[in-house]
Amino acid sequence: MLNRLLDDCFLSEFQSEVIEVEEENGLYWHALRETIFFYEGGGMSSDEGVIANHPVLALREKRGMLWHLLDVKLSGQVHLSINMHARFRKCQIHTAQHLISALVNQVYHTEVLAHHVSDEQNDIEFNLKSFSEKQVSELQILCNGLIRDDLPVKVFYPTHEEAMKHAPLKRLAHDDLRVVSIGNLDYNPCGCMHVPSLRYIQSIYIMGYEKTTNGYKILYQAGDQLLENIDKRYTVLDEAGKALALPHLYINSGIYKLGNEVKALSADLIVWKHKYYKLGAADLAKRFPHTIFMEFDDIDVKSLSQYARYIVSHYERIVVFVAKIYDSAQVVIAVSSTLEEKADDLYRRIAPVLHLHGGGNEVLAQGGGAWHKNLFEQIKILLTAE
Repeated sequence: MLNRLLDDCFLSEFQSEVIEVEEENGLYWHALRETIFFYEGGGMSSDEGVIANHPVLALREKRGMLWHLLDVKLSGQVHLSINMHARFRKCQIHTAQHLISALVNQVYHTEVLAHHVSDEQNDIEFNLKSFSEKQVSELQILCNGLIRDDLPVKVFYPTHEEAMKHAPLKRLAHDDLRVVSIGNLDYNPCGCMHVPSLRYIQSIYIMGYEKTTNGYKILYQAGDQLLENIDKRYTVLDEAGKALALPHLYINSGIYKLGNEVKALSADLIVWKHKYYKLGAADLAKRFPHTIFMEFDDIDVKSLSQYARYIVSHYERIVVFVAKIYDSAQVVIAVSSTLEEKADDLYRRIAPVLHLHGGGNEVLAQGGGAWHKNLFEQIKILLTAE
């Protein structure tokens, strides 16, 4: 179903007539005598807009007509209005895809396998055997050079005989042909909407490439999409620059400096933890001659087990640590290797009763479960009972 009104991407206002209405679940599908709404296809999403100031909720094709879903039932003459910003952005991206594909085909003699569009970036997959950063740069220069040359983008409705002079037969398997050309560079059957010449793309940025199972994906942004994403990224850079108190160009240096400072602080933290363990262990050893019971609410799991292990490696003790971490409990039992008791045996004594998971070995066992306020006292009772 070819609609020649879609040949002009700037045709965003139109007067038409409702010829049929179908009700569905309280909403109404409208078929119009003519429409300027584009229905999804070829990698482009459907147009957004209103009919008689009512938002078009969805589009569908049925019985050779395009139907428009509204929340009201209309009749007679109606005014159609397209969201031009959204349409123009999509037209820029799609024409950019034609341009990139034509250049890659001519320069590297390869074919398009797939094309995907998103808000952040778009990609075209080619059956390339190799690709490189140098080729990324070359492709971007070629694209933007042709945009500056402003090659015309035209729509044709040729016969199959005419089209076969410019395109292979396998690309012409349609009853009605609609062809989009870019100067003498590209001649491609396509039902999508396009800008009228390359200058309307404004600019193309090749973001990079990715290896795929069948070849390579080339990632790109174009036109308004590129400007919008530059603005987003500039905002992020500006916030990072303010946080680091550095100009944009020196942010990497600032991040590198922060990374080194974090490494230095981490090394200092290890030293201070060791000092804390040493002093704390000596104090606990004085206070508890056999079994050290301690409850924590401000320690992480790793530090909890390291602290317990330090104590039993320097003092002949049994250590039972219980910590509340958010809404869970973490239990660590450590035993000096010179004692008869074994950490895993002690842990198995309390785990089933208190519904704890985990385990360990003779020196250290640990695990966790649900926290409740009497947990610490219950553990002490279970481990001190004869």
